[in-house]
Amino acid sequence: MKSKLRTLCLICIALLASTGAYANSSLYNLSFPNVDSEDIQLSEYKGKVILLNFWATWCPPCVKEMPSIQRLHDKFPEQDFEILAINAGESQATVKRFMMGLDTELTFPILLDETGRTFKEFGIRGLPMSFLFDREGKLIETISGSREWDEESEVQLIRSAISH
Repeated sequence: MKSKLRTLCLICIALLASTGAYANSSLYNLSFPNVDSEDIQLSEYKGKVILLNFWATWCPPCVKEMPSIQRLHDKFPEQDFEILAINAGESQATVKRFMMGLDTELTFPILLDETGRTFKEFGIRGLPMSFLFDREGKLIETISGSREWDEESEVQLIRSAISH
């Protein structure tokens, strides 16, 4: 199963690269408002490993993985790693209501793409979908579907990215 998943990820990477969905340098040109209406520039995260997670409140697998994303975030305090969860296509009010109803407080940045422009820019065909970038903004891995982000294999993926 893991080899099939890796093959699928490689195919996704190849498709995204061939469509020009994003170039390494354009990652840092992106900006999104957060749930407090502050404009967040991804260039603020240069030099850090970045996990971009695209999600929506109406997506059960997205909602299910949120607590494990928080636990992953908690495993890497004070390190050159950041998780940015970008809500795709919903309003600020919807996302705030969702966050207030969670049992787990989310302490990583929640950004808003109310127009859904990232679906085209990143070639997103389903949610959740995540992209792991190295310190230079180079794509390391594309991850389709939900994960238990605090499982050892996922933690090792982040550790490996940080150590390179």
